Amino acid sequence: MDLLAPLARKVFVPLYERRWGIHPGPLLTELERSQFEGEDRIRDLQSKRLSQLLVHAGQHNAFYRRRFAEIGFDPHQWRGLDDLDALPLLTKDDLRDAGSALLSEDVDPRTLFHKRTGGSTGVPVHLDWDASAHRFKRAIVRRHDAWAGYRLGERLAALWGDTDKSYPWKERVYQFLCERTLYLDTLQLDEEHIGQFVQRLRRARPKVLMGHAHSIFFFTEYLIEHSVDDIQFDGIISTAETLTPSERATIEGRFGPVVFDRYGCEELSLVASECEAHDGLHVAAEGLYVEVLDEGPDRPGRVVVTDLVNRAVPLIRYEVGDLAATMDTPCACGRGLPRLQRVYGRTTDILYAPDGRRISGVSVLDTFVIHVPGVQQAQIVQDAIDHLRLRVVPDPRFGEDTRRGLARAVREVFGPAMRHRLELVERIEPTPRGKYQFSVCEIDPPGRGPAA
Repeated sequence: MDLLAPLARKVFVPLYERRWGIHPGPLLTELERSQFEGEDRIRDLQSKRLSQLLVHAGQHNAFYRRRFAEIGFDPHQWRGLDDLDALPLLTKDDLRDAGSALLSEDVDPRTLFHKRTGGSTGVPVHLDWDASAHRFKRAIVRRHDAWAGYRLGERLAALWGDTDKSYPWKERVYQFLCERTLYLDTLQLDEEHIGQFVQRLRRARPKVLMGHAHSIFFFTEYLIEHSVDDIQFDGIISTAETLTPSERATIEGRFGPVVFDRYGCEELSLVASECEAHDGLHVAAEGLYVEVLDEGPDRPGRVVVTDLVNRAVPLIRYEVGDLAATMDTPCACGRGLPRLQRVYGRTTDILYAPDGRRISGVSVLDTFVIHVPGVQQAQIVQDAIDHLRLRVVPDPRFGEDTRRGLARAVREVFGPAMRHRLELVERIEPTPRGKYQFSVCEIDPPGRGPAA
């Protein structure tokens, strides 16, 4: 019996959240109710919040004042969601180039929560959330976690990147009392570390597993190949990448129909996720308005999202860089939240160290993009077991520090035997579906026969 779970849920986590002003409070209760509202009621709520956001941006944000003036747009005259296409799209380049102009003038910088990401496009993005937006997004995540069977305070198993490192003592206390997560670092997907993780799972018995999609698949393969039949989960939350149909079939063949796909990004937090009906992904529509542009009968469209709750750095018609298809039929679960049928192209290949270790491509995004100055965009192509091509779109800061930083990252992640060649390019071409792919593996998996 997990005696610490109710204490974490009722005492430790609320104390921490109140300390930092991010306790969801009654928001979660409201979201539990609103998810079952009809489609028209939800659109009315979105329209109201978007109207307020536009007025606020026009009054308090230099970037949007200039943008609205350039196109002759008056937020007070905005007529509804169907007129939103009068506004231009916001790109990742806009976020990088606008600087402080995107920070609203009526917010106290000391109260903001900074977010940074390499994102699925490999382009570093920095922005801030205000405390109100942070509270709302925590409540959204908590609601969608519950769909997959996870309750706040319970043990959680996670396959995540760059977790095998030292933390300050305050962070370790927080992890023990509040987060309560057992990590398998996806930079170390070798048999030794997976075996150690299995032993920890046997002792802790978490009910839910969360992780990068392909890492969950490789973990499942390990359990099957080693006849580990005493590890089971009530829910598996797959995120950061897109499971292929065959990968999902393998996972569900081992664990049952407990996979809950999830779509999100650091800039916006959770965007959409599966419910218990496992039929598409419900958009977190109370806090986001999602458009899918140029969608055709057999063609996914471009995902464009407006954040309805973050006024510190408003994201109005933000083009995420992903492709998706929509659904317009009711869900069997009874929720009125709109659905995405599928998100396409959010994939990264598994890479390999010279000693055969598997390395999740999405796990090294930060290492090669965010933490190395001078990199605007990057792509890793593995063309031999001991050789990488680092394709880099440089930014103005590119120099010898960049070259040394990339070389150091290769050594730290792949080991000293890995060679690499740096290629400076003007542009990294998207896949045939129009999606950028951060890591590309052109070799057969070591010891596993030809790649599928």
